[in-house]
Amino acid sequence: MIFRFLILFSFCFLSHIWGYAQSFQMNERCQQAYHYFMAMRVKEARNLLQEEIKANPKNILPFVLINYEDFISLVFNENPSDYHQKKYLKDKRLKLLEGSDQKSPYYLFSKALIHFQWSMIQIKYSDYWDAAWDFRKSYVLFKENEKKFPKFVVNQIFSGSQEAVISAIPSGYKWISNVLGMKGNMKHGMSKLANFIQSGESNFIEEAYLYNIYLKNYLENDVEGAAKFIQIEKIDTKNNQLFCFMAANLALNNKNAKRTEELIINRNKKDEFIPFPMLDYELGDALLRKLDYTSSIKHFKLFITESKGNFYQKDACMSISFAYYLAGNREMADHYKLKIKQIGKAESDADKLAQKFSKDGLFPDKELLKARLLNDGGYHERSLEILDKLTLKKWPLANEKLEYTYRLARVYDDLQQDDKALAKYKETIQTGSTSTAYFAARAALQAAYIYEKRNQKKQALECFQKVLDLDDHDFKNSLDQRAKAGINRIKGE
Repeated sequence: MIFRFLILFSFCFLSHIWGYAQSFQMNERCQQAYHYFMAMRVKEARNLLQEEIKANPKNILPFVLINYEDFISLVFNENPSDYHQKKYLKDKRLKLLEGSDQKSPYYLFSKALIHFQWSMIQIKYSDYWDAAWDFRKSYVLFKENEKKFPKFVVNQIFSGSQEAVISAIPSGYKWISNVLGMKGNMKHGMSKLANFIQSGESNFIEEAYLYNIYLKNYLENDVEGAAKFIQIEKIDTKNNQLFCFMAANLALNNKNAKRTEELIINRNKKDEFIPFPMLDYELGDALLRKLDYTSSIKHFKLFITESKGNFYQKDACMSISFAYYLAGNREMADHYKLKIKQIGKAESDADKLAQKFSKDGLFPDKELLKARLLNDGGYHERSLEILDKLTLKKWPLANEKLEYTYRLARVYDDLQQDDKALAKYKETIQTGSTSTAYFAARAALQAAYIYEKRNQKKQALECFQKVLDLDDHDFKNSLDQRAKAGINRIKGE
């Protein structure tokens, strides 16, 4: 039904604009449609754009803004079937723009925006080469538009985000930016985003907020700053489903499972929002981290049932397996461990780890697993209580001994006991540098953060470099990206 509408929207309504000089008018209807798209209220956005086309056939912007439906639904609500049906629409929309007002700052901006959004979509569906080229095209077009229209500040949202991201591309993918001739500077890119937000411009403000918060959190490692920004700008995490997911996801990644649970449970659940199974995945994870096995299993199963994509399916199965294992149901734990091999794809780091567990991994020590989950959820004191009881335990597996040392370091770190944390991080690096587990590399990264916080730049740089030097371990690219961002911060690049 939705697909048929898009065909109608993209082609049947073209008769309304042929014969007119097509212009770009970001009027009230278009602005509201954009807000609805960014809130994941797709049907309402579509209706407004349909009204705009009928009322104002000279306006070409509705045919640009409809690309947000693909961007939002395909990136955040993965469906391979929809992707293969819709991907030709990119070229149709770009071709349509050729007949519009090329003297408008929106002309090159719109072309760049479509390329940018489809690069993000293509990454999601593993079309990496097409994604790289579309990203480059958007990069060049945004730069060209900045030169032509320096006062058109909306450019800064996207060119700034691109510059920041390019600066921290992991070494495993660096060849792409080199071949495609793209250079980035994290400090300069982030300043562009800040300049836009401070400009008072309201068009496309939701994306400026979204990219600024994520980049501040992950590239600048300013977790408190990202959280404070959400409060200062009064980001609506209740009535905007995308912002709810963003805040819940950041809270979970920053070890605040309780906040994740609150955000998802208390969000507006009215029918105007598109279904979003990732919220069940996030809630299942948050509940597992407080050892609520029954509730977490329920939400992970909902995610697996409702999601039509391949991402995080394996990880969800592993989480269900762990929940059953900790609850004492070994039969169901083994069932879901076996199911990991049969579901989804091993594209994300989390799914790769789940796949590895399904092939050759033994179930971890129960108490160590509980300590890990509690620590990841922000329940640090409870985690430390368990770890203290394991002090004299003889570990039959080398990786469990390594994880025990690493986990102690993380709990000490989270409890602001920096000296104890550094001692355990150093021990983890020394004993785990040849392991394929991620513990040594993550220990080096966390140690670097402590030194950076203390303004001990030399030691921080050494630890960040250590992350890059360690090879053949889980989460290599994502950890390298954070290490490279840390080096850029310290060097002011």
